[in-house]
Amino acid sequence: MKITVRALVIVIASANLSACTYIKNLFPDKEKDYQFTTEIPPLTIPPDLAGGSITNAPAAPAATEAANAAPAEPAPEPAPTVERKLIQVELVNADQGTKRLRISAPPATAWRMVGKALSRQFMEVTSRNQEEGRFHVLYDPNYKEAEDGSIWDEVVFFLKGFEANEQEYVLKLVENDSQQTDVVILDKEQKPIADEASLSLLTLLHDTIKADLAK
Repeated sequence: MKITVRALVIVIASANLSACTYIKNLFPDKEKDYQFTTEIPPLTIPPDLAGGSITNAPAAPAATEAANAAPAEPAPEPAPTVERKLIQVELVNADQGTKRLRISAPPATAWRMVGKALSRQFMEVTSRNQEEGRFHVLYDPNYKEAEDGSIWDEVVFFLKGFEANEQEYVLKLVENDSQQTDVVILDKEQKPIADEASLSLLTLLHDTIKADLAK
């Protein structure tokens, strides 16, 4: 009886050992493999990345075109400038008894000065073209502002507004040289005008510009 029991225990123990071995084979322990590994296998590089193909890649088309493009043209030189205190404004005689307003400044500077004078006098500018140097303005030589701002002067000023006799004039800026510009008054046929109204307009511009330069 004792022999039978002992044999049964041996059989059961052998069965458990076999079961444990079978389970370990299903879930092998990789830790020993990591512990006893002596070197890491070299990294495999694809052929298209080997030999520095990335650094030697051709330049982008846009960068290549920009490099081969013709050099940019130098920026145009800025227009000459004149100190305000050195600018002279005067009325001068011209052909056929006409007058001109002469400004000792380049056309671009004279254009700004004339435009500012027209604005200060609240003169209506119907059109302007700086490339051609032309101002088309409406001007009434008989126009007068209210004298002292009294109620009666304001009423007279308001009533005379209905009697305004504005006419269209063309102010033409003509360049004499790089540092001098003339202002000529033309009629609708683009001919110089030599009447009292044109002289009054030139005088008004002359006085307005001089007053602005004196500030």
